[in-house]
Amino acid sequence: MNIGVLTVNDFSFHPNMRLKQAAKGSGNEIILINPYDILCSLKDNGFEFFIEKMHNDLDVIMPRQGSPMGDYGLVLLRQFMHFGIPLINSLKGVTIARNQYITLQTLVSSALPVPSTLFITKLASFLPAVKQLGGFPVVVKQVDGMGGDGVIKVNSQTEAERFLNRFLKDRKGLLVQQFIPPQDRTDIRVLVIGGKIAGAMALAPDSQDFRTNIHQKGHARPIDLTRACASLAIKAAKACQLQIAGIDLIVEKGCAPLIIEVNYSPGFKGLEAATRKDIAKQMLDYIVNTRHVY
Repeated sequence: MNIGVLTVNDFSFHPNMRLKQAAKGSGNEIILINPYDILCSLKDNGFEFFIEKMHNDLDVIMPRQGSPMGDYGLVLLRQFMHFGIPLINSLKGVTIARNQYITLQTLVSSALPVPSTLFITKLASFLPAVKQLGGFPVVVKQVDGMGGDGVIKVNSQTEAERFLNRFLKDRKGLLVQQFIPPQDRTDIRVLVIGGKIAGAMALAPDSQDFRTNIHQKGHARPIDLTRACASLAIKAAKACQLQIAGIDLIVEKGCAPLIIEVNYSPGFKGLEAATRKDIAKQMLDYIVNTRHVY
């Protein structure tokens, strides 16, 4: 099977490298496709591609550009679909998960719990949003942040101004979210593949940060999920129409778990290191052994 991975990174990037290693000797091939090397064409009422440095027929496409993927990425996925090439993850799933607020809307519409969150598009809305959340501190997020980037804890209006002036765009907006102190919570990353738990780890922030992302020097350890957390992660992936998903949960002391984020192209370097599980092989086995729909 020829598995196309839509990515701007090469094989030195950990997920790409591990997928290549998992495919070695299996008769399957991982083909990296830079979306900006593709020219889409509509000609004679048909669909065409012009792709540099790729001569293989593709059996499936894995979109792995992450949340910053722009509209052109969605154009490409739709073009692949018109060619009859299945996508893992689905176009609907990618469309939902590339925007954090739309993701939260989708989860709430499926009666799944998320943190209290407001969406603002202008500076004047910031203080009313903080008031709705019970006051400072709050967390402010970009809608397309990834790996903890574009996320900041704000303790005062003065502290917020530099971040808001830089990142608050009226056509894009920002999320303002309740802050749960690290000492009062457990952060959990769960990887769901094909409706099953592939692995899970608990995350703790670096001493100088409140974010637990591995990308932000967070520390990971393996964890046995409670039934509630496992069920919530599986339901979140299903609600967002994702076959492969990274689900970030937060459990405050004495409270039920909340879903913080859903990622359609999760990295898994930290998860493999923490759990000693071969996540790349689990992904590959799912792709190869599952009958995929368009």
